[in-house]
Amino acid sequence: MNKILLILFVIFMGCSPNKKGNNTAKKAIYKDHIITPKKIIINDNVERHLFDYSISDEIGLNKMHAPVGWTEPIIEAKFELRGIVLSGVLGLEFKEGVKKIPSSKGFLIPNNTRVRIFNAGSEELVLIEVLRPGYQKELVTFFEDFNN
Repeated sequence: MNKILLILFVIFMGCSPNKKGNNTAKKAIYKDHIITPKKIIINDNVERHLFDYSISDEIGLNKMHAPVGWTEPIIEAKFELRGIVLSGVLGLEFKEGVKKIPSSKGFLIPNNTRVRIFNAGSEELVLIEVLRPGYQKELVTFFEDFNN
């Protein structure tokens, strides 16, 4: 657990607030060195919760809670996605096959990689994810399969 806290501290130190203007309208609230996340409820095939700690578009920082049976559609994102599985098992499906990432392991999905992200375990999936640059709707393309 100490390693996870150290990693999060290093990530937070790299997330400096945008000093050119107020960037809190769609992001977490940053005040007095404390980040209060924005809670987002997402309905893919089932409901999941995302706590968005992002304070700029340069880097996204989220904590995700996804129930058993959750899956995202197949996507290709123009941002790098990496993270740490805190509990449960993360599933990553690629054209070449499926990778399962267990609790306490990290993962990396390079930008422009077609992937389906899902809960591959028998308990709630909880993970920390870092996006570089931060999430923007226009940077994500959805696909029906891995072949087109």
